[in-house]
Amino acid sequence: MNALTNTSRIIADELRKAERSINLAARDTAQFLLTTLDATDAHRLSPAMAQRTVKATVAALAALVEGQDQMALRAHLSIEKAGRQLGLSETSWGENLPKPAIASEEERELQGA
Repeated sequence: MNALTNTSRIIADELRKAERSINLAARDTAQFLLTTLDATDAHRLSPAMAQRTVKATVAALAALVEGQDQMALRAHLSIEKAGRQLGLSETSWGENLPKPAIASEEERELQGA
């Protein structure tokens, strides 16, 4: 059972990393969209000049949101359900939650040091 518990912690940590990566990508993509729109306004360019870029960026953001839905709602719930069916307790996941909480960059650096 100890190997199963260790494996579940690794899977939970990787899931958390994937969810965080999608969140950061969505944030960065949204920031790119804002910067593009601000630059268009600041230089008094025609919105038509940036239209293709804006449209592509909005589509990329929509895809990231869909990916977030897949990871956070579908994969996350599926992994939790599988863990419960295998008899893993919430403690087996390393926290009082079904998966570890998101660690900050500083916490990860301290753990690695």
